[in-house]
Amino acid sequence: MDHRNEIAGSDEARLDRLFEAYRAACPDIEPSAAFMPQLWQKIEARQGMSLVFGRLARNLATAALALSLLLGLAVSISGSRGSQLPSESYAEILADEHYNASLDFEPLRPAPLAEPR
Repeated sequence: MDHRNEIAGSDEARLDRLFEAYRAACPDIEPSAAFMPQLWQKIEARQGMSLVFGRLARNLATAALALSLLLGLAVSISGSRGSQLPSESYAEILADEHYNASLDFEPLRPAPLAEPR
């Protein structure tokens, strides 16, 4: 039992030293009439930076929404102008173009050579 008391006593002594170090590092603030206004000034100064980022985030979100609506409107207007998608596949269109291109050219036939005399 004495061993446990020694351990508990050493833990309590360490804890007391920790509290003393904390009190030395963070002294008690003397109460005054300006305590609450100064405290609120510190709080508002820290919130000021988050307010700037919050305002920037809201502005960027609004700009992104406006841009997406504008692009959606542009796509819907361009789609209603009658530009129909082809009913054929890309491969079929290429095959037709290749076939039509091959019809444009006539094969060259060499002229007959003159017979030597």
